[in-house]
Amino acid sequence: MNVAVDCHMVASPNPGDAGNARYAVALTRALRSTGAPEDRVAALVTNAEATREIGPGVAPVLVPDSAPLRLTRDAGRALRSVRADAAVFSYVAPPRPVCPTLVAVHDPTFLTNPEWLGRRSRAILGTLGTRSARRARVVLALSDTAKTDICAALALDPARVHVVSPYAAPVFAPAGGAAERVLARWALDRYVVTVGDIGPRKNIAALAEAVGMLGDPSLELVVVGRAGVDADEILTSARARWLGPVTDAELSDLYRAAAVTAHPARYEGFGLTVLEALACASPVVAAATGALPEVVGDAGVLVAPDPGSIAEGLRAALEPATAARLREAGPERAARYSRRAMGEAAWSAVRAATA
Repeated sequence: MNVAVDCHMVASPNPGDAGNARYAVALTRALRSTGAPEDRVAALVTNAEATREIGPGVAPVLVPDSAPLRLTRDAGRALRSVRADAAVFSYVAPPRPVCPTLVAVHDPTFLTNPEWLGRRSRAILGTLGTRSARRARVVLALSDTAKTDICAALALDPARVHVVSPYAAPVFAPAGGAAERVLARWALDRYVVTVGDIGPRKNIAALAEAVGMLGDPSLELVVVGRAGVDADEILTSARARWLGPVTDAELSDLYRAAAVTAHPARYEGFGLTVLEALACASPVVAAATGALPEVVGDAGVLVAPDPGSIAEGLRAALEPATAARLREAGPERAARYSRRAMGEAAWSAVRAATA
């Protein structure tokens, strides 16, 4: 079986949805490591740096970094060149595919909450994303919660939707010396960190208000991620320190050294950054929205996404005994999501699409 994964967003120099790119990397690695000896995995990439990020064992196929050309012309050529039996795309697939397609839909908010997206994303996902999902042989959801919500939003038969959850990369694990490295790199001592592309859905302003409600001047709010919709306004109102994008090695240290990792998003179809924080033994406070309770379980503090509830959750997670319990529970919870589990679920979905 030859499978191609669209990884055009990986190592892109332009701002974009980092979650989609991280999922594509995890998926290619999981497919490669769990396939049968005769199975082959290829990645549609736009530059050599993406190939390095994905790693060995995956055939790179260069395509233009242009959505119309990539989807209407060059994706088909690329898929034919590797004799693909199936191809996986995020949200939007070619209108006339040359092989069965699987479309990963991370969440249905482009339909349920389009105001959280920019105008261009609303236009593309609302039309092409909807059509692609309905045409696909199989739709990939990242969690059971997302599957239910995607089926409702897109009126899909649940039998066509397969749950293929990601996992935290090996770099996200407990390790010593993180506090010293974070202090030396950013002069950060005691802080709450939140991670993700900055936009209305991430609810950063509510988190900033919650941190202020604690009345602790030594506790700083740190934001990591790419600038998205309304990022300037959000960061200004939040009075947070923005580090921008960081490497995975730096991010893992920021999780390890944080007093708390907070993720008060209004909705998540999975919440990979929360899983990474759990894997690094960071105390987690997350909103009880979307799939976050499914991912976090009892290894974090779940709260309503309003400032008062978030503040109570932060206060609880900062209490030494609770923090110690959460640091112990996090890696065990994160281990439930593995490369092998993702790969086996992905191959099952591929075989269903090609049956």
